Formats: sequence, C-alpha cells, structure tokens
Amino acid sequence: MLSSAIAFAPATVTHALLQGGSVVKDHGPMILNNSGKRLSRTDFRLHVATTDKDSNFIATMDDSNTDYNVLAKVTQDYQELTSKHYLTMAFLQAGVLASGADIATQSMEAAFIDYGHVAAMATVASTMSGVMNAIWLRQLENAFPGTESKEVACKTMIHATIFATIINSAYLAFVPLFTTYLYHDGGTPDLSVLFSSWSVDEFITLTKLELLMFIPYNTLAFKFVPPSVRPLTHAAISATFNVAVSAVTLGYFDKWCESATGMFS
Repeated sequence: MLSSAIAFAPATVTHALLQGGSVVKDHGPMILNNSGKRLSRTDFRLHVATTDKDSNFIATMDDSNTDYNVLAKVTQDYQELTSKHYLTMAFLQAGVLASGADIATQSMEAAFIDYGHVAAMATVASTMSGVMNAIWLRQLENAFPGTESKEVACKTMIHATIFATIINSAYLAFVPLFTTYLYHDGGTPDLSVLFSSWSVDEFITLTKLELLMFIPYNTLAFKFVPPSVRPLTHAAISATFNVAVSAVTLGYFDKWCESATGMFS
C-alpha cells in the first residue's frame, strides 16, 4: 500500500528523513530524494513522493525562518483583508488608532478619561482619516500612477494642500461638537455653535504639524508603500498626529509648548 506524506514547511527545509533510508534534500527551487527523483514544492508546502505506508516525514527548520514565515502569513492575510474590505479596514484602523492616541493624551494631563471625547475623535478619524482618506488615496493613485519623482511630488503636494486642510478643519470643528452634543447631553446645537470651535490659530498650528509630518511621510509612502497598505501606514502616522489634535481640542497644546520652551530656555 502506498501513501503520500505532505509536510507544511513554510521555512527552508534543512533536511528531511523518510523512514526506510530515503533522504530528501533542498536544492533551492528543486527538491531531490536520494534516488534523484524530483519532488514538487509550492510556496508554503512540500509534496513528498509516495512512500511505504508506515513512512514518517521529519523536517527540521530554523526558528528564525519559522518566525519569518509567521510574519509573512500575517502580512498575506492582512493584504487579503484590505483588498476585499478596503474601506472597512481603513475605517477600523483609523478609529482604533485615534482612540488610543486620545486616551494616551488625556492620561498625560487629566485625572480621568473623557470617553465622549475619545468617541468623538474616533468618529472623525474613522470617517475622515479612514474612509475618506482611503478613497482620496485611491483617486490620487489613479490620477498619478507610478513611483517616479514627478508623480510622487504631485501626489504629495496635492494631498498636503487640499485634503489635509479638509481633515484638519474637520477635527477642529467636529470633535468638540460631537463631544458636547453627540456623546454628552449638551442639548440641541444651534447654527451659531456649529463651527465655533474652529479658529485660525489652531488651524495654522495643525497645518504646520501636518506639513512637518506628512510631507516627508507621503514622499516615502507614494514611492515605496503599496497602495493597498497605505491606509494602514497613514493611520499609524496619523495616530501620532492625533496626539497633537487631541491636545489642541482639549486645550493642552499651548501648555505643552510653554513647558517645552521652558526646558530649552
């Protein structure tokens, strides 16, 4: 009776022994046993030639290769998720990271966490920095495809001058509004308070931070990061930026600037 032995070996196989004296050796893209018979291999699986019924397959591999392939598997699964659920993943990533950034900011200054503010930050981040930004990045890539210097420069400057200003204005206007009237019992807002939290000084502050952080990031991202992964990397960078957004909307930012000035004066 013949049986087939299949080994799941995502790492490079150092050697494999088949009971009965048959030896399988790894020769790069080709695997040979001791009789010289060629065995087929896929990316993550070795198909070993048929052996006696009681034969066992033993494979040894480096722990470092195992760790590498776990990471490769996670990366592959993530890329499949982003390709199938592009906007949903962008929504979730931005919301989770913005929530964490806001909790971290409040933890540094406040005695308790205002979860209404956390929810407001997550709402604006998931819709604007998440979904809308993902759509915008896709449209930019379609309008200026490629990674040459001209295309990268166009995408970077257009993003910084157009969409970044919209996102910053959305944070300044809607985070305080949602905190007070959506997630706290602030009553029904009238038209006079809709944009009362937006100010030129705070807008200029966020714009300066935006330019300092995202022009270098976008220059690298549009050059080296695949379009399907950009919403995640952008959300990760935005989480750092959201610490500053939280500080501005909570009134901590000026205090931080004064403390930093005092440290170097």
